[in-house]
Amino acid sequence: MKVKIAVVQFKIKQFSPEENLKKAEEFVKAASGKADVIIFPEYFIFGPLFGKVEYADGEKIYCKHFQKLAKKYKIDIVPGSIIERRKNGVYNTTYYIDSRGRIKGEYRKINLWHPERRYISPGNKVSVFNTKFGKVGLIICWDLAFPEIFRAMARKGVNIVFCPSLWSMNDCGIGSKYNKNSEIVFVDSACISRAFENEIIMVFCNSAGRIKFGKYELIYIGHSQITMPFIGVVKRLNHNREEMFIQEVDTNILKDAERAYKIKKDVKNFV
Repeated sequence: MKVKIAVVQFKIKQFSPEENLKKAEEFVKAASGKADVIIFPEYFIFGPLFGKVEYADGEKIYCKHFQKLAKKYKIDIVPGSIIERRKNGVYNTTYYIDSRGRIKGEYRKINLWHPERRYISPGNKVSVFNTKFGKVGLIICWDLAFPEIFRAMARKGVNIVFCPSLWSMNDCGIGSKYNKNSEIVFVDSACISRAFENEIIMVFCNSAGRIKFGKYELIYIGHSQITMPFIGVVKRLNHNREEMFIQEVDTNILKDAERAYKIKKDVKNFV
């Protein structure tokens, strides 16, 4: 099955939800009628919270906002990630909303980045669900580093994995003395590897530009991309500027990958 995916490498304005949401709607409008699905980066509504959990959404305001946009523009949406407050904690959450405004899948980030662990609770459930484009899985950013979550999704027969992200050049810390582009190498390598080793279409959507907040400065790597078996990179933004691309992919390639490698079949036999 062919599906057109719009990937928005979004430049976030820190703690400015109204401006970010207004610009997001412009991207949704531009993709409407041209793409089947559109994805935004992690944390893109507010930017990274730096512990300011008062911005957490306790009433699903932002999820409902994107449900309305999906219905209005007749396009499926992965609305980046939203920091949501629940009775048992604060979670970094993403959704898959179909073109009728229905929530088809929800995921709470399991593998939290180190600074998040001070104020975000980890999720505990893998998210794989049916859509009109096949089985879709959701992860968020640092989850990309953990093959285990991909294996769990592969056992459930996932076809396309969407990964909203907020990945910066600074993340490697001391590692930058070995390679200033370490994080770019990390992401590019992992996106290709996960596609091949799990027979999936991998959609990685990252932020653009940089932000400064007090003593913090984050330079995002960009490098939003789509990868798949046999081909590797189908489309990649080799920069960190704001840009949207629309790429058509064909999920039939996954059937051929299974014929060649039989990875999904073998994974189901693992204990």
